Amino acid sequence: MTMDMTLDMTTRQPEYWTPAAEARVEHAIAGLRAVLDARADRRVLLLCDSTLADPLGQDIASAGLRRCEVDLISQGASAPPLYLAEVPDEVRHERLINRSLRLAVDEAVRPAPAARRPRSMSAWLATDLPLAEVAQRLVLRARLRDAQGRVRILRFWDPRTTQFQSELYAGTAPASWIEGVTWMSVDGFGQWQTLPDARGPMQTVTPDWPRLARLGRVNAVLQRLNAQGLRYETPALEAVRRALDAAAACGIADDEDAALFAAWRVRLDAPLECAPSFLALLREVREEGGRLYRAAEGMDDEDWQAFAHEAQAREDLQA
Repeated sequence: MTMDMTLDMTTRQPEYWTPAAEARVEHAIAGLRAVLDARADRRVLLLCDSTLADPLGQDIASAGLRRCEVDLISQGASAPPLYLAEVPDEVRHERLINRSLRLAVDEAVRPAPAARRPRSMSAWLATDLPLAEVAQRLVLRARLRDAQGRVRILRFWDPRTTQFQSELYAGTAPASWIEGVTWMSVDGFGQWQTLPDARGPMQTVTPDWPRLARLGRVNAVLQRLNAQGLRYETPALEAVRRALDAAAACGIADDEDAALFAAWRVRLDAPLECAPSFLALLREVREEGGRLYRAAEGMDDEDWQAFAHEAQAREDLQA
């Protein structure tokens, strides 16, 4: 079997595309094929999210693949952004499958604005279930009620949620989000992930909403840190969590303000909350009823570095 490894997006590889990114693509191709090799056929469903982009849409249409919308519509959208495309034979549609895998890695590692990073390739689903049945199971899993009885949407299909499944459902073995499907995805660090078709609480149990919100804040910090390309990966998670704890200890309650503070704390590897001038800025922001991220719009890197030097000097003096 030939392996189509061409970069479809451009004829020339972009600067951010490294040998490590290429290795991630090869690993994803091998991972998908390993799952399909163990099945009776090579049928696979593509789960696509067109909220910010739909680069595979034309390829899917040109290949004549069956599509099915997933009836989960976002506020302000004119149509559901999430849809399934049925690939009846992975071998016959090898170029499309390989491009989808490469696209997912590219979306994880490319530079992108913190709040506008598309993840148009959500997952690859190996299943015998009919297309419409899978779409319905996705809808049923996504619509949940919180403690106040409000209907909320769990964006479990986003790879940046899937990568934290083991934290959302601590103490349980990884398993597919819906029964009858082997769930495969490329996570927020460009790494291949396979969730087996096995029973587990992630298919029925409502996650702990505060924990889910906490993971959302972790992801928001990672998006800021990796706005210029994938530079902070799994080893940075502990530092990100410590930075968010420091933000909370400073009384920074707004999610966007906390993400801004935490990203700079991790980037500079300094306890910014120990800098008197930073604390003075926080007090000024609070007194004016403003937001830290608004105040920071007039700041540059040197201002944050000055906070870091001041904090470090204070720590050295105390030591």
